[in-house]
Amino acid sequence: QDPAAKLAVLAAGLTPGQKVLDACAAPGGKSFASAIVMGNEGSITSCDLHAHKKGLIEASAARLGLTCITAQVADGKKPKKGWEGAFDTVIADVPCSGYGIIRKKPDIRYKDLAQTEALPPLQGRILDNQARYVKPGGGLLFSTCTILPRENEAVAEEFLKKHPDFALETVEYPDGSGILSAGMTTLLPCDHDTDGFFICKCRRKP
Repeated sequence: QDPAAKLAVLAAGLTPGQKVLDACAAPGGKSFASAIVMGNEGSITSCDLHAHKKGLIEASAARLGLTCITAQVADGKKPKKGWEGAFDTVIADVPCSGYGIIRKKPDIRYKDLAQTEALPPLQGRILDNQARYVKPGGGLLFSTCTILPRENEAVAEEFLKKHPDFALETVEYPDGSGILSAGMTTLLPCDHDTDGFFICKCRRKP
């Protein structure tokens, strides 16, 4: 797992015993890192749109001995009955153009940029839906593996305009990381020796 993904989990501020939702989980890296941070105490619901990926998450969780993870098939854009206000923290690592991981997947550079124009509205719909699952006082972590502002800061700013019950929360990154404390952070390979990555931490007002 790249350090950027681990930093996103650390930014979520998870603690043992929490009830956590990983909304776009497959292949499950953030769910597993979350379970380790939580000491395998509490519960993590790991969701993906595709049924075959549920099995991949379950197999990896079993291999790692992480018993607090439950995998489910769920569409991040559609409301789920019984989940409203039910989670201490929701992690939404939403679909993106992937331009932050070109060093690992060089074929991304040949992607038609026009094909990514539909992503910000999709990301916004997922965030709008996931926000309903955060309990008052709970956290919402929005992340991507791209560096395009229209998929990152622009989406986060639009979300905050539409949801005045949420506010940015400053994240304190580990000493020595060289990352400044902020509510929105873009990591770059040239500056942080990580994937290109965006992390945004919000808190639902009590």
